[in-house]
Amino acid sequence: MRLYFILILSFLSILAGHAQNQTLLKGAVTETRVSNDTLDLPYSIYLPSGYNSEKPSKVIFVFDPEGEGVRAARLFSAATEPDDFVVVSNNFPLHESIDSLDANANRAILVMRDVLLKIPIEQTEVYLSGLRSGARVASAVSYVVTQATRLLVVDDVYFANRFARRAGRNLVMGLVGRSSPNYYQMSDYFYLVGSFSRDNELYAYEHTGEWPGAALLRVMINRLKHLNAERLDKNIADSIYAGDYQRDLDALKILISEKEYLTGYDLIKDVKSDYRGYVDLDGVRDLQRSVRRSEAYKEARRAERNGSIEEQLLLEDLDYFLEEDFVMANFENLGYWDERIRRFEAAAANDAKPREQQVARRILGFIDYQIQDFLFLNTTNLIPQRIFVNVLNTILHPDATESYLNIISLSAKDQDYNTAYFYLEELLKRGYADYESLYSIPETELLKIKPTYNELIKSYLGRAKY
Repeated sequence: MRLYFILILSFLSILAGHAQNQTLLKGAVTETRVSNDTLDLPYSIYLPSGYNSEKPSKVIFVFDPEGEGVRAARLFSAATEPDDFVVVSNNFPLHESIDSLDANANRAILVMRDVLLKIPIEQTEVYLSGLRSGARVASAVSYVVTQATRLLVVDDVYFANRFARRAGRNLVMGLVGRSSPNYYQMSDYFYLVGSFSRDNELYAYEHTGEWPGAALLRVMINRLKHLNAERLDKNIADSIYAGDYQRDLDALKILISEKEYLTGYDLIKDVKSDYRGYVDLDGVRDLQRSVRRSEAYKEARRAERNGSIEEQLLLEDLDYFLEEDFVMANFENLGYWDERIRRFEAAAANDAKPREQQVARRILGFIDYQIQDFLFLNTTNLIPQRIFVNVLNTILHPDATESYLNIISLSAKDQDYNTAYFYLEELLKRGYADYESLYSIPETELLKIKPTYNELIKSYLGRAKY
């Protein structure tokens, strides 16, 4: 991701005026849109019942991967009421590909700018949240929008080393599905941002790839709000703390009733710490004791501890051998990786063994994470290594068109024409039919005029250039 669209966006310049072209309803979701010469972007906006147009409001921008802005706005309004959060969410889908992150972030900033022109916003109370590709958008936007530094990322995140300084200013809460392929990627990210501030925390939840329920969102948003107030040394009225505490306590009870024992218990401890010195904590202490004594919690914690040891050993083993094979371009080990990946895929599809299924999905995500990280960091030289990693990616993702094209290009540059022919045919077997692109692959000036190359294309697509 280049993030060329903007370097710094100051909210001060945006807040100079407020244009109100449409009536926005209080206590309801309004569907509206922002347009320019090339884009027409629909989005949803929720104004709280107590909204006052003369008073700057807190706002949370929610980036939904499917573009279901109305549903997302209602979910977050349920999580934040009766607080005075304005909730904004996109009614257009966000592309999943990392190559689309620039375009997604551009659109997100256009929506944010439109909202900031319509309603007065408290600059120190701008929050971002997103799910999957929406989480990547939220984190990317936080690196370039100077005041949008409070984040709740769900089941994915975007980070690059060049944004480390900007990431250090952020206050970040994360939720990752227990079976998420992004589990280890997010763990690595939160290990980094945890070094910037111990307030940055990652929690697991059950429903991988979906928005969590309003109860869990409520607790997470309240944690962000209170930690933000501490950072800014803001005074919060005792009555507000008391109301937040009671709603958090009710939400934690819902989490436990939904069998989120581990996440619920971890949040109970953190919530107790957040409210210490502000309210009477007897209620949350009683809940903590009740959960700790329950057999369901004890069993869940035992299973996690036992499984974590085995999983960590497996992870260390895979990490070592992946790194070694990447560096050595060990093509002889491709059969080994093919077998291991197939076993993990079988386990990931086996609902009868949920713990093994969970681990397998996380491990497959870890292998993918390592592959993509290597390819992103190594774009020149290391030709055998890059061929090896691209081949491994086709084993993990048989329809990864870009990897087949990369292998053809790298093999042609290395004058390994047999490898190029093999992966050209593998690509064509999978139904690839972009005729022109097969003659514009980089480094194939000599390859594409060879008879074998053209005969392969003609046998599948019915024509050839040479």
